[in-house]
Amino acid sequence: MVGRDGWDEEKVRALAKRYGRHAAPKKTNYVGIALACFAICAVVAGGVVAALYFLRPGSSEATSQQQSASMASGSSASASSGVVASKATSDAEAAEKASAKKAAEAAEQQQRAQEETKPKVDPATVEVMMIGDVLMHDELVDSGARGDGSYYFGFLFDHITDELAAADVKILNQETVMGEPERGYRLYMGGGGPIMNTPTALADTEVDYGFNVILKATNHTLDLHYSGLGHELDYWKAAHPQMPVLGVDNPNTAKANDSQNYVDNVYVGEFNGMKVGILNYTGGSNEVVDYDSDYRYLSFMSESKIRADVDKARAAGAEMLIACPHWGTEYITDPSGSEQEMYYSRLFCELGVDVILGCHPHVLQPIELLQNEQGHKTVCYYSMGDFVCAGGMRTDALIGGVARFTLHRAEDGTCTVQAASLHPTVICYTVGPHMSAYPLREWTYDLAAEGARPDLTPDHVYAFLTDVYGKAFDPATTVITLDMNSTPTQI
Repeated sequence: MVGRDGWDEEKVRALAKRYGRHAAPKKTNYVGIALACFAICAVVAGGVVAALYFLRPGSSEATSQQQSASMASGSSASASSGVVASKATSDAEAAEKASAKKAAEAAEQQQRAQEETKPKVDPATVEVMMIGDVLMHDELVDSGARGDGSYYFGFLFDHITDELAAADVKILNQETVMGEPERGYRLYMGGGGPIMNTPTALADTEVDYGFNVILKATNHTLDLHYSGLGHELDYWKAAHPQMPVLGVDNPNTAKANDSQNYVDNVYVGEFNGMKVGILNYTGGSNEVVDYDSDYRYLSFMSESKIRADVDKARAAGAEMLIACPHWGTEYITDPSGSEQEMYYSRLFCELGVDVILGCHPHVLQPIELLQNEQGHKTVCYYSMGDFVCAGGMRTDALIGGVARFTLHRAEDGTCTVQAASLHPTVICYTVGPHMSAYPLREWTYDLAAEGARPDLTPDHVYAFLTDVYGKAFDPATTVITLDMNSTPTQI
């Protein structure tokens, strides 16, 4: 009998019995296979249904998975946009640098173009010299007397003709007043100190020797009150009208109803094509005639007046400024002992004054280089001592000096002080033709012995100058030189 699958069951059983196992393939169970397939399909279908349930819209599971997918996608996008942003920033910085470089190059080209088109000015150099106080004591007046009653004072300046010839601007500080001759020329004591009078012949001599600026703001200007000052200024105007006489106004010609209560004679002169302003002040007066009126005729030093005068000088075209103050404490060689010198020297420097030429202490004081906050430098001669005087028993008061410096204007209009020095002088204190100021290079032991102070030997003078000026004094050249490249004193 053959079964439904085609196998002979009898043979199968016989073989199984013989060998103990089936020797032929089992018959195929098609029903079982179909059932198994159905089961698998059911499982798969169930999984799909479950997945669709969990991923239905609004379900927390779907949202969580969407968020996870979004985060993954966002992370990827963020990383991608970060790279893009970084590149954009780098590109922007590069563009900014390129733009800045281009702007700088354009500015530089514009500056060069402006410099090329900027009108050039002619370079100019002006040599300036100034002597200290001309203090005409009796001995000096007597030395200039002639037998006919006239006076001549050329001997005072005979030994500085080289310095005068080398300068364009020659400034002299005429300390004593040239009052009426009937008052006499004898020194006497007044309410504020010694009263002195000087013959007008001194004015003629000063002009003859080439001085072209006279300073009159001193503590002795009002020794003979307004009439004495008026007499001197009248003489200058009549005999030498071209001479600028600074620091005073003439009481004889000032308008009685003039509301101006201060001296207004800011001077700006042109030398070698350069305009130079010169200002003159005094820190006080021995004689007080009338407190309010004195300010009308004598240039007293004050901050408000100095500021106003500097502005006026600039407005008048001054390219460089020289201030000539009569200041300080007598017979001290250290300017720091004078509050007046310290305060006003700093004020002058602050206002851009180029050179300060101080007088009055009757002895030499140091030269200093000052600098303000804007970098402007000011050369300050605190005191040049007396050029001529009869210094009594004060040996060091017979040592003075001639200030010499160079003003320079470059093609671009920049103005600077290029050199500054002091050339010491020594007064032969006697009566007669040897009563004069001698350059230190000409000073000898014989001249010292001839004068009233035989201890004023060359050795003494050299030691004094070394004490005041230190290494700036060169005994070989007998000159004190300010190092213009030295570190300035900041104000």
